[in-house]
This record gives sequence, C-alpha cells and structure tokens, in this order.
Amino acid sequence: MELSNKKKLAGVYCCAYACTNDPIAKKGGLCHKHYARTRRKNNPIESRYNQFKNNAKRRGKDFTVTFEEFKNFCTKNNYLTPGRRGQNATIDRRCNVHGYHIWNMQILSLTQNCQKGTGPSADCPF
Repeated sequence: MELSNKKKLAGVYCCAYACTNDPIAKKGGLCHKHYARTRRKNNPIESRYNQFKNNAKRRGKDFTVTFEEFKNFCTKNNYLTPGRRGQNATIDRRCNVHGYHIWNMQILSLTQNCQKGTGPSADCPF
C-alpha cells in the first residue's frame, strides 16, 4: 500500500483511491475516468446538457436549446437527477417530428416516454 501512495505522489498513478490508471497533469492528477466523474458530480446540469446535446447530434435531431434555457428548464421542472428506472424523469419532445427546442420539451417519466413511442403524435400542436 505504501508503494502505491509513493507512486501516486510521484505522479505515476491517478490520485483516486485504488486507481492505477495514468494521471493527466491538466486534470489535477486524475485519470480521464475519475476526472469525468468529478465533473458530473460537481456540475450535474452542465454535464447533462452536454450529454443531451451530443445525443441529439448523434441522432441527427435539431438542437437549439442554450445552456441558460436548459438550466432554467431544469430548475423550473426540478429535473436534476435523471436515471434509467421506470419512474425517473426524462426529457421528451412533445412532437417527435421536430427536434430539441425549448418549446418542444417536456418532463415525462421513463415509463410514459416509452409508452408514447417514437412515431408522430396525432395531437402534435406544432
């Protein structure tokens, strides 16, 4: 154990407990994995916004939501801890024809979002 602490102090290992990955000096002596975890923990809304934006780009959907709009949307709707369980909150597009715009977003549970499906809604107001 002492050898590991010496190597961590010397910059050979990541500073996280029991991690033997190579540290990155620009990331405070943490490896990429532990640096990303720390950022997600310290800035949950910013990391969720980036994930949300990247997923929209990957899926080829329009994305016009600014960070300030997203931040206000999250605090107004109490959307801070998303998850992958049935009753956890997800951000849904009201009308699946349009992309991610602030006027086209709503909060649904994961179960409701799955039941809604991916096709165009009959009640799409836009």
